[in-house]
Amino acid sequence: MAKAKKERKGNSENVYSKKAKFNAFSSSRPAKKINPFEVHINKEKFNILGRTCKHDKGLPGISRAKAVQKRKRTLGEEFMQKNKSNEFKDRRIGSNSEVINDELLNARFVAEKMSMFKKSSRFNLNDDEVLTHRGQTLEEIEQFHDNRSDDDMEDEDVLDANFTKAAHFGGEDSQQDRKAAIEEMIAETKLRKAQSAKEKDEIFELTKKLDSNYKDLIPLVGKFNKSEDIVKNKPDDYDRALREMVFEPRGAVSDRLVSEEELAKLEKERLIKLENARLARMRGVENTNEKQNHRSADDLDDGYLVGSDGEENGILAYDLNGESLTNNHSEPTPEDENKTDALDNRESDEEISENDSETENDDDEDDLSDLKDPDIESESEELSSNECQQAKTVSNAVGSEPRNKVIKLPFTIEMPSSYEELKKLLSKYSADEQGILVERIIKYNHPKIEPKNKDKISKLFSFLLQYVHDLFASASIKDVNNSFLVINKLNPFLYDLMHLDPEMTSTCIVDVIQQKYSEYKKHEKLYPSLDTLVFFKIVSNMYTTSDYRHYVVTPCYIFMSHILSKARVRTRQDIAMGLFLVTLVLEYSHSSQRFLPAALNFLLGVIYLSIPKRAIEKLKTVPPFMSTGPFNKILAMNNDTNEKLMEAEDESLLKAEDFVTVTISLDFKIRALNAALILTKDAIEGVSENIGSNYLAETFVPMMERINLDSYPQYIKSSFEKTMGTLSAVAGKPLKKLMPPEKKPKALRLLEPRIEKVYDDKRRPKISKAKEEKVKLIHKIRRETKGAVREIRRDTEFLQTIRINQQIQSDRERKEKVKRIYMEASVQQGELNELSRQKKKK
Repeated sequence: MAKAKKERKGNSENVYSKKAKFNAFSSSRPAKKINPFEVHINKEKFNILGRTCKHDKGLPGISRAKAVQKRKRTLGEEFMQKNKSNEFKDRRIGSNSEVINDELLNARFVAEKMSMFKKSSRFNLNDDEVLTHRGQTLEEIEQFHDNRSDDDMEDEDVLDANFTKAAHFGGEDSQQDRKAAIEEMIAETKLRKAQSAKEKDEIFELTKKLDSNYKDLIPLVGKFNKSEDIVKNKPDDYDRALREMVFEPRGAVSDRLVSEEELAKLEKERLIKLENARLARMRGVENTNEKQNHRSADDLDDGYLVGSDGEENGILAYDLNGESLTNNHSEPTPEDENKTDALDNRESDEEISENDSETENDDDEDDLSDLKDPDIESESEELSSNECQQAKTVSNAVGSEPRNKVIKLPFTIEMPSSYEELKKLLSKYSADEQGILVERIIKYNHPKIEPKNKDKISKLFSFLLQYVHDLFASASIKDVNNSFLVINKLNPFLYDLMHLDPEMTSTCIVDVIQQKYSEYKKHEKLYPSLDTLVFFKIVSNMYTTSDYRHYVVTPCYIFMSHILSKARVRTRQDIAMGLFLVTLVLEYSHSSQRFLPAALNFLLGVIYLSIPKRAIEKLKTVPPFMSTGPFNKILAMNNDTNEKLMEAEDESLLKAEDFVTVTISLDFKIRALNAALILTKDAIEGVSENIGSNYLAETFVPMMERINLDSYPQYIKSSFEKTMGTLSAVAGKPLKKLMPPEKKPKALRLLEPRIEKVYDDKRRPKISKAKEEKVKLIHKIRRETKGAVREIRRDTEFLQTIRINQQIQSDRERKEKVKRIYMEASVQQGELNELSRQKKKK
């Protein structure tokens, strides 16, 4: 049986190959090779010798595709024409033509234009005719103004009894008296109407002139009111207590008080959820199983604040300055809030009153006289000098701005229209004052106040980046410290601006990094200037650096790796910049614990430069550090020690002037080695959990052992011992070798024979020929019925798919229409609100 089956399979394959050859020869193009995984083999129950089966192999995918196409041509067309008795006929010019050219299109266009000029009915007003009245169109007239009317009835137009008697009844005289009376009446009426129209014209012109000059009168009225002496009573204790109660937190009556246990449980669940999300982002895993809550179209998110990670952080609340209260990491107590508010009010009153007294006769842009509140001013006058001094002392203790001198800064600042305007504004002030100015610009032009301010905020972000670039590009040895102070003050506001428009600000940062990288690629062997490195620090302060891939952070990783692996180290400035980059790399990878080989190689190179070497001595090192040359021991101590440096007890690290200084001093050698030792210890501890961390630590040990500690102060020796202890612990860690998984042991062969029962003797009862034919027909009917049911089921599935697609398309169109309606309604509501605000201003 096995041999016959093999021969049958061979025959079928030969037949199939013959068909393929025939198709290949019959067609002009080569035969397509069939994928063996798409071929389905139909097994037969009985193998009959000498019979060739035509259906032993099949292609289910091709057959299914053909069936779908056939249903689209037949069943799909019938379904689309279901319940439709009309038909579309193309009656355009040249509809029967197979070729559509320009002449045909021009003829259609002319016919369409001619049909527009034909008026179907004399009562049809939906045409292009412009209806006018007295030389004005209806659109110009329907402005809902209270215009003059000539149809107004007056008392003088009423006919008297004498005229009625003479005109209608003939009177006592002849017909000539009647005609004269009518003419006299007409003349008097025309004269009266002319006088009345003249008076109305004069009144209308005066009213119109008064309306146009109304806006010019408003400032005059305001000035008259300000010049008047307003006498108010001084506030008593009740008034002070009432104003202080405004700043106290209020709770809703319907809110249920939450117990401390429930608060702790909710906070724990929130922290767990945030940590899981952070770890998932770090590994690059996207959670697609998270169920999103349904949000209706009219949901305005009132009362909820959605954070950057997409979760609801709680109730949205704001203080009196428009700042969000939910962004604070530590919530102050009500007592602290009252104390801080009271101190701020007193200090602001003092500052405003001093500014007003100094600039009383000045007509300056920064005049703060309009900002004074009479109630608060009168209250501040009652404070004694001791209380004001005490308020200043407490305010400085809690970290607020120093109030010992009056800072003449504008409170309301418009958004600068250009970068030069912003630079001119900030360059006149110190670092602290520049931070205050930027904060006030953001508050005064915040998008929550007016939506169109979002573009201004985005423009301010790019201006600040350009300002930071120019600040560090032109920084000298004297100005570099101030530049770092300025960037320290601007960092919080850059972070706030980034969250106001994340997409635009991220694109702006990436554009800056790409531009800096293209400039660096022109001279790969040289370190970039400080105005490039400062943007790496800005990125670490603004974005999360623990994600597996990040739109902004990942390009910075690559950029720093190229600098550390290709730029040569020759000067003090190069070493300082390299250590700064290594510090940023460790800051970036603190949470994710990934390592950058170029950073570890740079630390090893700094230690290599600190080793005294003879002229013929060579140590193994990795580029960009060279084993030979004049720069291979620029940090080594050559018996030129200083007693003051040797006796120094305070640990000193790198300074700001190291970034702009070229000459290497004795003090810098000590500080550079100390920074390298500390960074090496942190870097090895960060990668200690990796499998091959012992290989990384082993390369540092022989270099560390060659350092001559006799020429260094005591704190260098302490740092050396700590770093050496960490390196020894990691280097001595045994390497865990990779082992294949243990295989399940193979079972022994059983000695008992395997017996299978085979039933080949199938005996059927003998039946007549007619009954046998009947049985065959029944079998055929059942087989055809089964096939018909299968086809009906597939047809039903196909029709259901068409219905679902139609329903989806209908829902999509409905949603688009609803969205458009809501959008138009929102625009209309915005215009209505704008009109109401303008009316209130008037």
